[in-house]
Amino acid sequence: MNRGILGIGVCTLDILTQVTSFPDKESVEEAESSQLMGGGPVPTALAFAAKLGSPVSMMDTLGDDWQSKTIIDELKKLEVNCDAISVEAGAKASLASVLIRKSDGARAIRFVRSTSKPISKDQITEELISGYRIIHCNGRHLDACLKVGSICQSLNNKTLLSFDGGAGRYRSELLPLLEMVNIGIVAKDFALRLTSQNEINSKLWDSLNDHFPRATLLGITDGIRGSWIQEEKGAIFHQPAYLINSVLDTTGCGDAYHGAFLSGILKNMTTQECAKTASAAGALNSIKIGGRGNLCDANEIETFLKSAQEI
Repeated sequence: MNRGILGIGVCTLDILTQVTSFPDKESVEEAESSQLMGGGPVPTALAFAAKLGSPVSMMDTLGDDWQSKTIIDELKKLEVNCDAISVEAGAKASLASVLIRKSDGARAIRFVRSTSKPISKDQITEELISGYRIIHCNGRHLDACLKVGSICQSLNNKTLLSFDGGAGRYRSELLPLLEMVNIGIVAKDFALRLTSQNEINSKLWDSLNDHFPRATLLGITDGIRGSWIQEEKGAIFHQPAYLINSVLDTTGCGDAYHGAFLSGILKNMTTQECAKTASAAGALNSIKIGGRGNLCDANEIETFLKSAQEI
């Protein structure tokens, strides 16, 4: 088996609709455009890593409905291995309605959860986990993720556990998982809620290190304000975001960042190079509609960085 990335998370199907305004009351308005696209933080990060040439596989439980079939077909076209996706008879995949405001790319998301059962921790074996260099998760299928963390510890970091803490996704149930993580990159909102701080400061970083005791790489992302990265619990550097003059949609920009960063780790890039590539991938993703609307390869990112302007 390859030594790439195994993602454990929830695959969704997104209905992406570009609108002039978000509704605050009952109304009818003609939309600018609409399209159907696979989504979910973990599978979208994998799609970016695959575009950058990294071998990736997805693990989830889907149904036998049209949504699930559409999700799997798209992932396969994006060269994401789907052998670890289980299909549950009678179950339905998660469906998300994403309203995108045309003026600034802001989003309003409403979703229906999948009716499929969570991944059983019995499906998580040492043989499976040891076949990958990185396991990437965001805490969905939590029992399975906790078992992954335990196995990664027993493998003495031969397999690294990566965690994506998204904005609005902090919950106390994740705390035991964070203690097992090797690579933790979280949104500013997640970091503030986790550490009970009001801003990014030394107290926040001290608390973040306490919550991620095994992590050799920690990061905080903050949209157009860029990201902050700490390696080996040492010095922290700031990676600026890059200016995009025609932002259409911010859906998936954080996922692009994660996918590019992890792909860089697989390629033995320096942490600074990983952060720079990840920031470029996140910026370029905002040019088109949808989390996977602008999957960029290494050449496209390299060309962009030659003239990119830092914010």
